Amino acid sequence: MKTNEKMTSSRRSLLKGVVAAGGVAMAATVGRSAVAAAPKAGAVISAAARRGLSKAIKGTVLWKGEAAYEGARGGAVYRANKPNRFPAVIVVADSDKDVVTAVRFARDHGLKVGRRSGGHAWSAAHIRTGSMLIDLSRMQNLEVDAKARTIWVNPGVLGSRINVELTPLGLIIPTAHHPTAGIGGFAMCGGFGWNSRLWGNGSAHILAVDLVNAEGELIRADETQNTDYLWAARGAGSGYFGVVTRMKMRVNVLPPVMKLSAYGYTADVLEELFTWAREIVPKIPPYLELVIISTAHDAKTGLPSPVRFTVAALAICETHAMADEALAILETCPVVSKATFKRVGVDTDLEQRYASGYAADPKGYRFAVDNMYTNAPAAELVLKLRKLFTELPSPRSHVFWLNWGPTKPYPDDMALSVQGEVFLAAYSLWEDPAQDEAMEMWPVNQFKELRHLSVGGQMNDENIARSPQRYLSDFANNKLEALREKHDPHGVFLSFLRSVT
Repeated sequence: MKTNEKMTSSRRSLLKGVVAAGGVAMAATVGRSAVAAAPKAGAVISAAARRGLSKAIKGTVLWKGEAAYEGARGGAVYRANKPNRFPAVIVVADSDKDVVTAVRFARDHGLKVGRRSGGHAWSAAHIRTGSMLIDLSRMQNLEVDAKARTIWVNPGVLGSRINVELTPLGLIIPTAHHPTAGIGGFAMCGGFGWNSRLWGNGSAHILAVDLVNAEGELIRADETQNTDYLWAARGAGSGYFGVVTRMKMRVNVLPPVMKLSAYGYTADVLEELFTWAREIVPKIPPYLELVIISTAHDAKTGLPSPVRFTVAALAICETHAMADEALAILETCPVVSKATFKRVGVDTDLEQRYASGYAADPKGYRFAVDNMYTNAPAAELVLKLRKLFTELPSPRSHVFWLNWGPTKPYPDDMALSVQGEVFLAAYSLWEDPAQDEAMEMWPVNQFKELRHLSVGGQMNDENIARSPQRYLSDFANNKLEALREKHDPHGVFLSFLRSVT
């Protein structure tokens, strides 16, 4: 888990100053003057310049049209319905130096830069036609300081791998519930994770970042230096104005107890079930995660089945008594006598929870998503949920309710700034490419009918290109735009995807 001395020394050298461009060949094609020129948008990149970049990069450089290009483009997006967008070049970086070299090349040759960590983002904002994609998935270093309860980690490291390393040390970090999500995209987009209602979102765990800025310089941002970059790293997501190569994150002590209860219900009790779920929001302890999931397939066979609801609650806490007391809230549901099944107070662990997350969104499916937060009272909200939760477009599609509240204000030191007492997300999953347009629009169309009850959405499940809504407060959005203008005036880095094209 510890970085060797050579690697650490190399990083320190990079952080102290400008990195050499990588030899004579690179000096001719990628080299930069002391004062950087603005990108020459649309400029033709010569064969010599392309060769120079490939020679200077220790990782992999793939230009559009090359044999391995499409595999790398497709592999940079988790969903099977790949975006119809084609970067001019993909740089799979092996090191910080590779990222520095790539950003400088992009700036000097008029290429906008996108960044990929795990590739789970629905919009795939990192994939843009004519751009440079810097793929960080090959950088997989993880350093754990158990005594300080911190880690340094590359953004492409999977959250599940981090917790595999942390668990034997009695530590845990809130990561995505899906095991194949990279920690970078998850945390920088906000991040619902294990016990996030108690410990905070993924963004709140970011203490410092190493990043390559628009000048092609590797710098560190923390609470004492380059603070603009740290603020934005905590929630700006694809609106970030740099390439984060490493993150320092706090971790939490792993509580000894993890218990799960799950109750099944049919659609005929929807109104009573969701009214209860909305009204108990103030009563839910912070170490309890309570969700309702609507599905239309058999969990064992995968075959279509009538729509059903599963109310699941996960307690991560210090004692069995605390867990049992928290989980007992499921017994207060007025239709509990109509439950089709009960699993009460079952001991579980992260491995099982990750497996459950993967089962909900398995690799190989085409999928789309949209979401919203709401503070609407039960009388306004519940009657409008029947269509959303019962008219699923395919057996694998599902709709998700999370009791996020009671909420507490986000601190001003994060871009992350929008939340609500209840979080709703709809996921369509399918296999036939002929259904792409209809299935991609299904979540969007569902939420159009509910948008008047929304206070905004969260970026981990965003569909900003087709469903523009608030993902940041007005203050945070204005600050982010001002910081982008300050730190990336020439627009080297891609921002939020505003169109599906």
